[in-house]
Amino acid sequence: MQQNHSNRKRALICTLTAVAAIATYFLLPSSMDELAKRTVTIFLVAAVFWATEVLPLYATSLCIVGMEILFLADKGGMARLLPSMSPIPQDQSLNYKVFLSSFSSPIIILFMGGFLLSAAVTKHGLDRAIASRILRPFNHHPLALVFGVLLITAFFSMWMSNTATTVMMLAIISPLVRALPAEDKFHRAVILAVPFGANIGGVGTPIGTPPNAVALAALNEFGLDIGFVDWMLMAVPLAALLLVVAGLLLYRFFPPGKDLVLPPLEKPTEKISTKGRWTLIILGFAIVLWLTGKMHGLAPAAVALLAAAALTALGVLRKHDVDSIDWNVLILMWGGLSLGKAMEETNLIGIIADLPIAELQGFALAASVVVLSVLLSTFMSNTATAIVLIPMVIALMNGQGESPVQLVILTALACSFAMAMPVSTPPNAIAFATGKVPVSALIRSGAVVSFICIVVLLLGYQWVLPLFPWA
Repeated sequence: MQQNHSNRKRALICTLTAVAAIATYFLLPSSMDELAKRTVTIFLVAAVFWATEVLPLYATSLCIVGMEILFLADKGGMARLLPSMSPIPQDQSLNYKVFLSSFSSPIIILFMGGFLLSAAVTKHGLDRAIASRILRPFNHHPLALVFGVLLITAFFSMWMSNTATTVMMLAIISPLVRALPAEDKFHRAVILAVPFGANIGGVGTPIGTPPNAVALAALNEFGLDIGFVDWMLMAVPLAALLLVVAGLLLYRFFPPGKDLVLPPLEKPTEKISTKGRWTLIILGFAIVLWLTGKMHGLAPAAVALLAAAALTALGVLRKHDVDSIDWNVLILMWGGLSLGKAMEETNLIGIIADLPIAELQGFALAASVVVLSVLLSTFMSNTATAIVLIPMVIALMNGQGESPVQLVILTALACSFAMAMPVSTPPNAIAFATGKVPVSALIRSGAVVSFICIVVLLLGYQWVLPLFPWA
């Protein structure tokens, strides 16, 4: 019965979206180029499908690329064979390869390498062995424990999948949480420190979370390159500040009882295997090369590719390990990059720049974009939100004749700071699934943290970002 209801709901959303897309196509001005009108229609379908998850996110991305080839490309597609309300100018000739090439974007290669490194670290138990050891010194006081969980989770989230980091950290702290008195609400602070640390820590590196990669890839398309270290110099201090704020708020919202005694953490028993040591060496070299990119000139994507090659060639990762990484996330990113490419090639970006919102400038525009990013990310995938909003932000800034760097970065960061709902991010959902954190507790603490993140981002936009030479 539930499956039938789900199928009917899915069919209804698809039908209404198709009707809305067709209506939008016919309502667009006749003066608009035919390919731009078709791109608007594809964009509408993508936005609705990503927001409602009527299809898996990666399935929507594959559909988007397919529709772009079918409706927009005449070389390898059917753009000129399909009926159109207005003719397609002869100089608007798109090759299907334009939409396929996004899958080889350096940012996707960078993320693929990051996923493989994460898989190796997890497979050989390095994450649990390291995290459990460095958490023990924080177990002497409740406030120190909250900060310890936040900081350790954030550090791993900078280099690993947020989801994998959350699962790992919840497994490490679960014996401690079970030993805490059930009536003492402090256990909520410890549990929520994991998703909050993962969400905030993910902004610290380009490979920490997909919205970062979407932003960098979009900027690269416009010839604007931000290095690995450049990103970290901007994002790590921001993350550190927000981690302090989150820790104090969690301690304030869920204070420990006066007589609370923290139970001891279990001593780690796992020994690092030979392949685990190889993983440490490869990971160490990768991090060093990422941090010294300006000295040797190797691109971050090339470093990630070399690390992936070493992991597979040395047998640290096997075929099933490579199969198990989040290819669906890479496909999702491909769909977003391809959609941005379609908007650029059909000049839809120029049309967006003429919309009324383009009249907003400076701080007013930044505030609108940040609030919209957080609100959308609260109820839909933060990656999908970044994919939808970042091309529009670039279009608006280009229309004003200004560099889009600051506003694009602001958008990507804001997408990671939606923490008020269980559906906002995978770490939130995993923490909520423990059954120990009520929705009301997550909404109350997460909403306050998100609000403070918005304020800090806007202050940074006004006073900090202009200090960086690439901004």
